[in-house]
Amino acid sequence: MKSRKWGIPAALTAAVLMFSGSALAQEDEGGPMTQGEDAVYISIAHVKFAPGGRERAFEIINEYFAPAGEAAGTAPPMLAIHYQTGEWDAAWVWVMEGGMADLEWYRSADDIAWYAALTELMGGEEETEALMEEWTSLIADGVTEVGHYHTGEDAE
Repeated sequence: MKSRKWGIPAALTAAVLMFSGSALAQEDEGGPMTQGEDAVYISIAHVKFAPGGRERAFEIINEYFAPAGEAAGTAPPMLAIHYQTGEWDAAWVWVMEGGMADLEWYRSADDIAWYAALTELMGGEEETEALMEEWTSLIADGVTEVGHYHTGEDAE
């Protein structure tokens, strides 16, 4: 019985120590608190569509948003997720080419280029605004989160 009594707390302690090691190492000797040179920063946009809006939302993406991105020369999302379960209906994962500095932009050069390409594709500003209003009406909720992953040998 003693092994069972201490088994769960020991396992929890081991897990905490295992996953906190990199954070503790960053604080050693007053070194910089960064994620490392092999970190790739990403933003993940989670979306919940309004009832009945999913199909039209994907039509807008495929017929307008993606072609505008191609025309503008902007990078597409690195991953699109269509959920079967959970709170969200879909998520798009975007690489933040400028790292955390990308968060400083209200509208980036890529955003401006994409919107200009969309406006050209739509045939004018009024048509683009109407499409964006429709798109917004299809979204019940959404949240964007920022994170990173590591590409090097020591990736965790």
